[in-house]
Amino acid sequence: MKKLIILSFCIFSFSFGYAQSGKELDNENGTSMMPIVDGMNDVIKVLEEKKLEIVHIEFDLLFQDRDKEIIRSLSAGYKYSFLAYGDYRIKQVGLNLYKEENGVWKYIKTGDVSNGATTLIIDVEETAKYKIVLIGGEFADEYKAGHYGIFIMHN
Repeated sequence: MKKLIILSFCIFSFSFGYAQSGKELDNENGTSMMPIVDGMNDVIKVLEEKKLEIVHIEFDLLFQDRDKEIIRSLSAGYKYSFLAYGDYRIKQVGLNLYKEENGVWKYIKTGDVSNGATTLIIDVEETAKYKIVLIGGEFADEYKAGHYGIFIMHN
């Protein structure tokens, strides 16, 4: 568990640094993915050197007035680590995790926010469908949307 926590913060330092300072990488329309993906090769190398398996990477738009839901299966016997962060337009991304039980989404855990990025670590005891909900918590002054990135990995 400590290994995943340390790695989450290591990833955070790489990705948050790139994402939060990437305005100069954007295009004139503000639609480029470069601010959120720049430097990801470095993050992936660190993870793989630490023998973690990345099982999901996603980049998309997150809006101030609506959440983003990701549904996927998580397998029993693994410790999963989630890292979510925003580009220069998003100061804080929230993350909540739910598990499907008998057709109902049961709340499991909220991620820990630190300097705009959110990490969540969970020991999965039962293979099931899980819903990851990303919330656009705080945006830079003039923005109501921005790109987010999320990494999901396990040991």
